[in-house]
Order: sequence, then structure tokens, then C-alpha cells
Amino acid sequence: MATLGGKIDNAILGIIGLVVLFKLYAVLVPEAQTAGDELNTSGVPLGSLFSANGIVFLIIMVALLTTVIKSFMKK
Repeated sequence: MATLGGKIDNAILGIIGLVVLFKLYAVLVPEAQTAGDELNTSGVPLGSLFSANGIVFLIIMVALLTTVIKSFMKK
């Protein structure tokens, strides 16, 4: 029974961590994308990398997806 309780605790902590991670992403990324768009329109060299469609936010999304997948896979 002790292992079942431990697994349930781990599952609850994993779900709470996942929700917090997605909430942080939902709050922080749109503001960063707006700042990146302003940087891009200011004419800064390589500013397009930080725009809403730039590679930086693609890397952030891939890192988030990889983190979620790794956290739920057993080693």
C-alpha cells in the first residue's frame, strides 16, 4: 500500500508542476513576444529572431514540450 500512496503523491505533484509550468508559459511568453516584435520593428540587427514568429520562441516551445515528455517518462 505504501508504494501506491507514493505513486499517487508523485502523480499529484507532477500534475501540479505541469499546470504551474503551463501557467508561467501562458503569462510570460506573450509579453516576451510583444517585446520581440517591438525589437524587430526598431530595426535592430537580428531582431527578427525575437519576433513572435522567430526562432527563439520556437526553441522555447520545443524546450517546454521536451520537459513535459521527459518528466512523465521513466528512465
